Amino acid sequence: MNALEQNLLDAVASPVFLLALDKGDDPVFCAWNKAAALMSRIEAADAIGKTAAQVFPGRIGRMAAERHRAAARSGKTVSYELTLPVPSGERQIRTTLEPMLDADGTVQHLVGTTIDVTEAHHNNLSRIRRTVDVSTIADEMEQFVAMAAHDLRTPMRNVQILADRLRKDFKDLGDGKLELIDLLEEVGIKATSLISDVLAYARTTIDTERSQTFEFSELVEDVAAVIDPQEVHRIESSNARVRADKTVLQIVLRNLMDNAIKHSEKESVAISLSLRPGPDEQIECQICDNGKGFADPAVAFLTGGVFRQGTGFGLLGIKRLILTRGGTISAAHPEEGTGTIVTLTLPGEVLQLL
Repeated sequence: MNALEQNLLDAVASPVFLLALDKGDDPVFCAWNKAAALMSRIEAADAIGKTAAQVFPGRIGRMAAERHRAAARSGKTVSYELTLPVPSGERQIRTTLEPMLDADGTVQHLVGTTIDVTEAHHNNLSRIRRTVDVSTIADEMEQFVAMAAHDLRTPMRNVQILADRLRKDFKDLGDGKLELIDLLEEVGIKATSLISDVLAYARTTIDTERSQTFEFSELVEDVAAVIDPQEVHRIESSNARVRADKTVLQIVLRNLMDNAIKHSEKESVAISLSLRPGPDEQIECQICDNGKGFADPAVAFLTGGVFRQGTGFGLLGIKRLILTRGGTISAAHPEEGTGTIVTLTLPGEVLQLL
């Protein structure tokens, strides 16, 4: 790239880079503007001629390099998000790769543009947290309405039964008393129907999940890149293409994996994640680790008990988030060795096991 081309690229306010395919079809950076250097804290001279895996350490570089190869192979536009650690803190960035083809349709270069979506990401997380609070209140209101409806429907049914009994062997004298019995029964029927309608409406007020299609292993890699960027721990996962609420699953996995690492009391902990179809149009995810394991109060809490000291407030939020989405969560100690096995379900669909 000549000086004029580089100056034009540097004049673009957004981070822009150019990837060329080397002899092994592994994309390497061949251009890198000032905005890209400012966002990444990596100068162009330290990136040109290298792959993403060589420029960025650990999982982040490997993830970016895999996305670059995928765009080169497919010849189609590819977008991805990852969390970039910078001195000022974590930044959530979204990169779009646009292939440049030659006359034969072969990919020669990839043009990458990056935007900072940290604020939008935080807003989305805030929305999820607000939804948890609102959904929890809605769930409690629904339970109250259900109990109230049950208490009301029972006497209304008794009114109908009473009207039916009064009608038996009743002699109509033409003084309007039979009509009153019929009216009494009609009121009981309509009141029962109205109570059922109110209960049905209350159940529809809970916010529905926001589903999208994604690769489970890529989501795990995204989380691992944040909590273990230097690959100190061994994090493995099965892969499947799923449709579910990605943000909710990301929050849950990040908290559970982070807990496993923080409380492992080991220099390196092994975490294994698997995903498969669950019951009742749900996905089932299992997280296993060989760390110290949850304290008994935490295991009891996740498996259906009440919140007690030693449970951890992070688990309280996770459990509330899963339950308000219509899922389940439980925890157990493995039969052999140390660690914890957490099993959770969430509404979703396994589209393909890979």
